[in-house]
This record gives sequence, C-alpha cells and structure tokens, in this order.
Amino acid sequence: ERRHKKIENLFPMSSEIMSNFHSLLNSFKQNTAAATSSSAAAASADAPSSASFRPSSSSKKRSRDNHCESRTQKNTTSTSRKSGIPPAISTSSFELSFLVIGGQKCGTSWLNNLLRKCHAISLPPNEKEIHFWDWHYQRGYEWYIKQFDLFRRCPQQSCSNSDPSSSKPFYGEITPCYVVLPSEKIEEISRIFPQLKLVFIARDLVDRAWSALIMELRNQTSGLTAGSFADGSGIQTCHNARDPKKPKKSVMSVAQKRRMQELSSPSSQPDSYYMERLRNATHDSRSNYAKHLRNWYEHFPPETILIVDYRDIESDPRGTLSKIVQHIGLHEEEARKYVESLDDRVLGQRVNAATSDQLRIDDSTASIKSSQPSSSDYFLSQRPNLKRQMQKYLQHHAIEFNALLEEKGYLWRLDEYDGNGREMT
Repeated sequence: ERRHKKIENLFPMSSEIMSNFHSLLNSFKQNTAAATSSSAAAASADAPSSASFRPSSSSKKRSRDNHCESRTQKNTTSTSRKSGIPPAISTSSFELSFLVIGGQKCGTSWLNNLLRKCHAISLPPNEKEIHFWDWHYQRGYEWYIKQFDLFRRCPQQSCSNSDPSSSKPFYGEITPCYVVLPSEKIEEISRIFPQLKLVFIARDLVDRAWSALIMELRNQTSGLTAGSFADGSGIQTCHNARDPKKPKKSVMSVAQKRRMQELSSPSSQPDSYYMERLRNATHDSRSNYAKHLRNWYEHFPPETILIVDYRDIESDPRGTLSKIVQHIGLHEEEARKYVESLDDRVLGQRVNAATSDQLRIDDSTASIKSSQPSSSDYFLSQRPNLKRQMQKYLQHHAIEFNALLEEKGYLWRLDEYDGNGREMT
C-alpha cells in the first residue's frame, strides 16, 4: 500500500493501472491456491496405502485385486520389468502353487536343493526361507511376489496348471516355520490361494529335537543372527538385506575356529542344559506336529496336504521326491523324467546337517544313506540317560501325531518310545 501511494503520488495517471494490477495479482493467488488444494486432494485419493497391497483378514481379496489390476494396467513393460513384475502377471493373477511348511531339521534343505533342479518348479532365487507369512508380513503382498522369478517360463507340457496353454511354472517356497502359524493367518492363506498344495516332512521327534538343539548351540556359539550361516571354510556369510547376491564375509582365525569347535561340541553341555532348552516354548511347539497340522487341516482339504515320512527320504529318495512333485502338480510322466535325470550322488546329499565337533556345518558330501552316524547322532547315542529323558518328554507328542496319521489314512507311524515303536508298513 505504501509503495502504491508513493507511485500514485509520483505518477497520478498510473493509479488506475496499479489498481488493475493488484486485482489481477489477487486473482492469480486465489486460482493458484485452489489448484494446489485440488491437486493435493486428487493425489491423496489416488495414492495407494501400504495396506492396499497387504493381505489381511479384515480386507476383502476382491478390493486388493481390483486395486492391483488398475495399478498393473498403468505400468508399461519397462516399468514392470524394473519393478520385478512382468506385465502379464499382476498381484491379483499371481498363483502360489505350494508351500513346504515343515518340519524344521526334517530334510527341507535336501528338498530345496532338488526342487531347484526341476524346470517346472520355481523357488525364490535368493533365499530358501522367505518368512513372509511370519516375519516379513508388514512388507506387503507386492514385496512377497517380487521374491519369485516371475519372468521364468517352463515347457508347456510340464506345467499342468489350470490353464493348459500357460507356461508359468509352479511357484512355491520352503519355510519350515510356517507349520506353527496361527489359525487366522492360515485362513488368510487359504482364502488368497485356495488351490494351494502343502507338504510337511515328519521326522522322529527325538532325532529332530536333538538336531535342532545342536543347531541352536552352534549358532549361539558362532554369534550368528537370524538369516546368517557359516560354511565349512570358517567364513561367516551374512546376506545383505538390500542385495542378497552380495554377501559380506569375515574370515575367522584358526584359534577362533578351534574355540568355536570346542564350544559348539555337544559334549560341551550337560544333560540338564539340553532338557531345559527342550522345554522351551519354541522347541516344544515345533515338536507338537499334531497340534499345528490340525490348524492347517481346518482350512485346507485333506487331499491338499501331504505328510512325508522322513525315513522314506533315507530309504527311497527317488520315490519320495516323485511323490512330492506329483503332489505339487507335475504329471506322472514329467515327474518320472525329472527324478530319473538326477544321479544318486545328488539325491543322497545331506544338506545343512546339524553336526558335529568337527564343525562340518554344510555336510554336503555326506550321504543320507550312509551307514556311519553323524557326529551329533553319535553323541546322543553315548548319552543314554539324556536320550531316555527326551523320549519321555516327547512321548505324548508322538502319540498325538500318530493319532492324526491314523485319522487321515496314513499307514506309517512314528516311534512312541514304548518299546515297540508301533511302526506299520
């Protein structure tokens, strides 16, 4: 106003021009503010929330699918490839074919290595265990889909999906911890993937628990965190969360490795230590096969769940593997060709065995059929009192699981540690 008065005094003829200028400026400001407010409101309405991609029990699958479909239609081929999702596969069209839900220390690493050799099956390329449904659920459904190789295709005759002309492989993952998922999470999985096939491998309860306890002791001794492991060369490998293909490595000294061997040896701990750990809620829960499998049976038909006897992996790895891949969806002839293409050495590899005072952490050269017991088995056999305590503690879990097997029509049983084992053939 002061400037306006000065100008008006200096230039009386310009007062009308300045008045028009002020009117024009105010009008421009009002229009700009209105446009900004409108754009912000539109952006807020169009912007997807993280929950839009996250499957939850309170949201409808249809709304998630519609949102993902509209989002996919906006992406070009280059954008889709950059995001990791091909234009032909939206988050709504992705179909998970199978999950291996357990059990822990029951041969799932062996199965993982072999399924990766089947051209009709696609597992996540960077990790064996994705842990989406328990650890990484907050990352959202789109993150989960990106863990798979969505650009992979397989021969049409091998892919017996619902669409015969489809070349999409059978997508699946192996996370043994999934067996203990709560019922509401299992219900959500069944709602999103109603055709899902499930595989559970059951091992003798004492053998499984002992292997898990030794693995826990080994990990605690080496100071490894979740998602890390050590190999036989004494190199700790921790996957980079941003780039799993680029591990960080630190080499242990000879003295460190020797000390680690001593502390991780099963003989380093008394019987009371192992029994205390066995009674821990985590170990006890993972030994309760029947309780957790019944949760899965509540939401999936019995024919979609395959329970595998771990002893069959030892006695007939080819037949067991063929049964698993046919359950996943391969035709019988394709399953036969795939299994026959594997040599005995590959089929007999023992992977990630919980060993040993020699710290053979990746026992990839030892055969499952070997007549020589692993070091961990040997140590347990040398501690009969501890073995009896473990059998007594786990007996009720074995009895409950055998009742479930009988109920579902299986003809084999786990040892109930009553002197006869109740095995049936």
